[in-house]
Amino acid sequence: MKKVKIGIYGPEGRMGKDILQHTIKHKNIQIAYLCEQKKHPSIGNTTQGVNIGDNIEKLIDLSDVIIDFTTPKATLLLMKCIKKSNQNPYLVTGTTGYSETEETKFLELSKGLKILRSFNMSIGINLLKNLVTISSKKIGSISDIEIFEIHHNQKKDIPSGTAITLADSIREGNKKFKKFAFREKSSDNLRRKEEIGFSCIRGGDVVGEHTVYFFLNGESLELTHKAFDRKVFSYGALEAAIWIYGKKPGLYSIIDMLG
Repeated sequence: MKKVKIGIYGPEGRMGKDILQHTIKHKNIQIAYLCEQKKHPSIGNTTQGVNIGDNIEKLIDLSDVIIDFTTPKATLLLMKCIKKSNQNPYLVTGTTGYSETEETKFLELSKGLKILRSFNMSIGINLLKNLVTISSKKIGSISDIEIFEIHHNQKKDIPSGTAITLADSIREGNKKFKKFAFREKSSDNLRRKEEIGFSCIRGGDVVGEHTVYFFLNGESLELTHKAFDRKVFSYGALEAAIWIYGKKPGLYSIIDMLG
């Protein structure tokens, strides 16, 4: 197998740095270009023997697959540039925090591109999504369902993108769940039927914890995933980059990769 040329969009971010560190262990991967935003203080520096630049067009031209963990604004800009380019590299993106307008724009731009998108690249969390869908289908109609998540103190989006996708899995299993409820202080806020509740904590350096609760009459079921090291996301992203290479245009997920 030839080496897949990887471009990293946002190499100085928390995930970018971790992915770059783990590419050394992948014999099937070669770093092609590292692209940061213009005027970033790291521009011109060298890491893992590769210079950090700010030229998106060069990133697109040199890469077989681009890995992106940035911001919705930056991801949408990258997708627009890919659309305009003669090249059509694959894109593996884990960006979270999209507004409704940005999400609509993402789906519009994704048409004709080759994208694997996941708000959580962990293999375990994607297996959890399957378990949640099955549980929702079997016992959702007789359960109160709540999602609880914890992340580090630098995470901006609340609830997490992963929590939202877990809610999507609940809905996939049982169409009755249509409302989201975000738990906060209130003197009068009784739980409503067929709503999905979200509770969030931000603190310390917690990589990520997600639990989906199914509260039944006299018993409960708790499905939990805990990430202890950021490397699980990096490994997942790199495996996704290798998996998607050679695939036809489309919008893929880690679930697709797992078969």
